[in-house]
Order: sequence, then structure tokens, then C-alpha cells
Amino acid sequence: MDQFKILVFHPIFSENAFCLSNRLGIDVLNDFSPQEGFTYLIFGAHDQAINLYNIQRQIKNIKYIIINTEPPQSNHLRNKYFLSIMKENIVWDYHDISREYLESLDIRVYSKYFPEFVYTPSDEPRVIDILFVGSKNDRRVGVEKKLRERYSDKRIEFHMDWKHSNQADMRKLLQSAKVVLNIPYYDSNILETHRIHFAMACGCEVVSMYSGHGPADSFYGPYVHFCHDLFEYFDSEDMLPQHMTEQKRKYPDLINTLMPLIKHNKWLLEQLIKN
Repeated sequence: MDQFKILVFHPIFSENAFCLSNRLGIDVLNDFSPQEGFTYLIFGAHDQAINLYNIQRQIKNIKYIIINTEPPQSNHLRNKYFLSIMKENIVWDYHDISREYLESLDIRVYSKYFPEFVYTPSDEPRVIDILFVGSKNDRRVGVEKKLRERYSDKRIEFHMDWKHSNQADMRKLLQSAKVVLNIPYYDSNILETHRIHFAMACGCEVVSMYSGHGPADSFYGPYVHFCHDLFEYFDSEDMLPQHMTEQKRKYPDLINTLMPLIKHNKWLLEQLIKN
């Protein structure tokens, strides 16, 4: 697959690109010098949309596979250049809700993409009882305030001002946590699978609000502790990190479940070569 290359335009996706490279046997480029006849699988294309748009008009026979990780509410999905390159190229998307939204904009989604990380559980003591990492909004601030009030004897950390793009630092933080919260940024509660997968790959228990999307909640049910209300969930002593008794399946089981999709995406690339 020498005519395929992987591009990463945001460091938060660097490990995902590494894993995809190993799965597909495709190199990750450190420097992007576009070449005629190549197809580029792109993480973070929304950050370079206008440049990618112009490149396809300046150099013949360059194709993209856009790996979209942006939910419908994202401002990036109002960017005409990002929408244009998705309409003109192949798109892989991370969630059925996002796929349906893109298709309503006449963007064809050819396949699903699930973010993969290296499985790195740690035997070191997990000193953080409850951890959240993500951008700040009112809902997340409210959850932090109430959890601290309710469990003043627990170590609770919310990292909402940290850019968390350094994957090594992020891994070290996750490996020190017992429970990681998934608190969706948007009111739609679309599952933020990047956060869930990274936490699971570091051996954390994940507690998430239900997304309201039945198929996604059902799929992740064996792996994630779901709740309708985070405060009610932690009100029960049995739900505190040191007392969790419900056994959830671990990250390697999740990846094994996703292997048919990984194989399907490799098959798609092989068909592109033939055509």
C-alpha cells in the first residue's frame, strides 16, 4: 500500500495514527509534501481544511480519506472548506449520529472509525479516585463542584484548562486514576469514544452518562459503567471507586470486538488500489 500515507494535523491523534499505521501497514508522515497519485488518510483535517482544499486544486490526482471525529454541533462542521473536502473525498466517521448528520449534508460516509490506543495498564498505585480531562463548560464545572462537596474525603481531579495534547503526559495521568468520567461536552450526549478508549487502554474504569443513542449505549454496555445521572450514581457507596463490584470487560476485548471493522477498512483500501 505504498501509495497510501497517514497524516496527523493534531497531536491528540498521534497514537491513533500509530495504531492505524500498524494495522494497515501504512506509514505516518512526519512532513507533508503532497505528491501526485497518493491517497492520504488524515487525522485532524478540520485544522488544515483550507490548505487541503487548495492542494487538491493545485496538484492532480491527490485523494484524501478524511477521518472525521467532530460531532454535529462542532463549528468545524460549519467550515465550507472542511465540508467541501469531505464531499469530494472518502470519509470515515466515528459515530452513527455524526454519520447521519454528514449524510444529511450530502457527504457520503464510507466506513466507521474507532480510535485505537496501545494497551498500557499500570501496576503503580492509582492515587486519583475520580478523574475528568476535557474542555471546560458549565455542566462539567457543576459536576466537579457537586462531587467535591459530596466526597470531600476522595481525591477528585478535573483537568479542564490543560490542552492535554501530549499523549505521554495524558497516559501517565490516566494510569494514576481509578475512575475516569465521560461527561459529554454537548447536550446531545454523543459518546466521546476517544476519551473512553484512551481511559480503558490505561486500565481505568469508565463511568459515562448514557448517550441516548441506543445502539452505541448497547455496544459499550459491557465495557462502561453507564448512568443517567452522575450524582445519583455516586450516591451509592457501592459505586465509589474502591467498591466497584460490577465487572466490565477490558480494553483488549473491545479491540477484538472491533477487529471486523479494522479488517473491513483494510479491504476498502485494497479495493481503492484495484480501481
